[in-house]
Amino acid sequence: MKKPLADASRPSSAALSRFSEVTTIGALSIAMAIFIIDIYTPLGIAVAALYSVVVLLAARLATRRGILAIGVGCLTLTVLAYAIQHGRQYEIGPFMRCVGSLLTILLTTLLALKTQESANTSREQAGLLELTHDGVFVREIGDSITFWNSGAALLYGWTKEEALGQSTEKLLLTVYPLPLTDLMVELYRTGRWEGELLRTCKDGRQIAVASRWSLRRDNKSRPIAILETNNDVSERKRIEEERRQQEMELRLFIDTIPTLGWICRPDGSAEYLNKRWLDYTGLALSDALGWNWKAAFHPDDIDRMVERYQRSLATGEPFEDEGRLRRFDGTYRWLLFRAEARRDAHGEIVKWYGTNTDIEDLKSAELAVLRSQAYLDEAQRLSHTGSFAWKPANNEMVWSREAYQILGVDPSASPTIGLMFDQVHEDDRDFVKQQIKRAINGEREFDFEHRLLTRYGDLRHLHVRARRVKYASGDEEIVGALMDVTNTRRAQTALQSAQADLAHAARVATLGEISASIAHEVNQPLGAIVTLGQASQRWLQRQTPDVDEALSGLASIVSEANRAAEVIHRIRQFAKKAEPAAAKLDINELVQDVVRLVRHEALTHQVSLRTSWGDGLPAVIGDRIQLQQVVVNLMMNGLQAMAKVKDRPRVLSIQTLCPETGNVLVSVQDTGPGIGSKPSEELFAAFYTTKANGMGMGLSICRSIIEAHGGRIWANSNAGPGMTFQFIVPSNDDISSASAA
Repeated sequence: MKKPLADASRPSSAALSRFSEVTTIGALSIAMAIFIIDIYTPLGIAVAALYSVVVLLAARLATRRGILAIGVGCLTLTVLAYAIQHGRQYEIGPFMRCVGSLLTILLTTLLALKTQESANTSREQAGLLELTHDGVFVREIGDSITFWNSGAALLYGWTKEEALGQSTEKLLLTVYPLPLTDLMVELYRTGRWEGELLRTCKDGRQIAVASRWSLRRDNKSRPIAILETNNDVSERKRIEEERRQQEMELRLFIDTIPTLGWICRPDGSAEYLNKRWLDYTGLALSDALGWNWKAAFHPDDIDRMVERYQRSLATGEPFEDEGRLRRFDGTYRWLLFRAEARRDAHGEIVKWYGTNTDIEDLKSAELAVLRSQAYLDEAQRLSHTGSFAWKPANNEMVWSREAYQILGVDPSASPTIGLMFDQVHEDDRDFVKQQIKRAINGEREFDFEHRLLTRYGDLRHLHVRARRVKYASGDEEIVGALMDVTNTRRAQTALQSAQADLAHAARVATLGEISASIAHEVNQPLGAIVTLGQASQRWLQRQTPDVDEALSGLASIVSEANRAAEVIHRIRQFAKKAEPAAAKLDINELVQDVVRLVRHEALTHQVSLRTSWGDGLPAVIGDRIQLQQVVVNLMMNGLQAMAKVKDRPRVLSIQTLCPETGNVLVSVQDTGPGIGSKPSEELFAAFYTTKANGMGMGLSICRSIIEAHGGRIWANSNAGPGMTFQFIVPSNDDISSASAA
């Protein structure tokens, strides 16, 4: 077994000191013994040759100069002993023994110097190996470790004392990249081997090391040892693995992202196109590299796009354009093309990186949006409806084109709530302020009307409907519509005027129908006036005038005249064309006046009138003349419906009551033929009539009047013969409660 390197077997400093003392004393003792024996012992041998032992002992510790001094000393002692023993006598035997001893001491000294030089060299080399951070160890061909530096101890965890003499196979559990026999063949053949190994540390960790082996041979070129230098490359391997994984993921990402990616050289020629690009176009990579990618573009787009692309290549500016690319199925689709240049440290372009994104669906959607916007603009223009959005938090506002038109504002003006408010009619501004305050306070629904006075002096009626919208981001805005209802309001006014004219005409026509009753109502007080006047004359023509009776008669005449005047006044009011006037009305009194007016007409038609007046009915708010017109119409319809009834009594029942709802109800019931199975709703349709000479407007007007009063009118067939017409109008208490709410 070859000895370890010098440094591997050197004792500690304390042991070395003790050894040095013992060796020095021993060497001096041997030298003195040899000198004494050489002088006083007449041996026929070269005793002085034993001084070589002293030189060898001294060589273990002495420096080069010390070895030389000891060698010279031993030579001197040899010559001195020869001189003392033989003096001037010359004998060939002792002389040759002296010369032989001198040569032996000289050769031993030279060998000691050589050995020390070699040891120093080995020690220096071992010291250098200790300085390196690499793990260095030496093992014999038989695999026993003979040298183990501090780098190896740090790398693997075993100290020098634990590692020396151990087998590397058992100690490090090495995993080789190829069979060990193949590795050794390479080592013996070239004297070197380099590669990566997996080795197990003392703590059980497995690390990757870059190992370099050098084969040491003896003078006869026989392998005697292997020097290994090892570096921990686990971190490098981890980084390389991470980088490889990242590169693989990046390539996978580039090939799988839902876009077409490519890389071009500074001259614009393609050097890479990702899998998506190739799958999309159906081209092979070899068919698309360079400038061959142009073949996939639409003929009408390629020249324009190449011109813009080359402009970017020349200027280095980012490239962006839209064009049509042929898909694998032969169809052309719109794509968005973008590219950015990558530059080196000197600002020179080294690559162009680009993407192509399919925007065919987006283009179709944009076209649809433009078409929808055009439709919306046209619909808003035709319907005089504008739209707006307002964020109360920051006063940001948006108006549609038609909103500008409706408000009479210059379309170039920035929309603001103040600009909108400036167009509001002066009399409606307080009301509009209240609506704006509602929006600021967080209310959600808005539905109101107000007037505008445009910069052109036009008065417009505006209907506003809006609601608060809250988005997922937390932002809120008021979104709504502005409807120009000026023409509608004018039409409504004209309609109301026409309805008033029609209602007036109907009332006048009704007066014609009850003219006999009117004449009867007027004739009664007139006849009474005549009779009372004649009686008064007789009371005054007596021999003794009865003034008291005459005065009583005259008072009755005045009363009857007032009664006639009241009847005429009511007739005139009924026939008068005037604007509706709402007032608090007693429904019983109102219906009773109508009954008195129609009573004679009932007698004429041989109809019995039956009345039932509800007690404590609340007052209603309405127009007296219009509500009387409804009652007159219903009573006259009932009288006329029973004109041909012969087999049963003709009875017209009038009733007033207050249902639980708080509304006041009026019912008119007849015993006529009814309408059979026909829907009662048809009776209230305009121009529907069951009379031979009827216009079919009476009940339609009645419905309009009742609904204008916030009520409802309907008809039901009786369980027996005839029909019942009923209407309800809100009581004054209900109206007051609703207004308060």
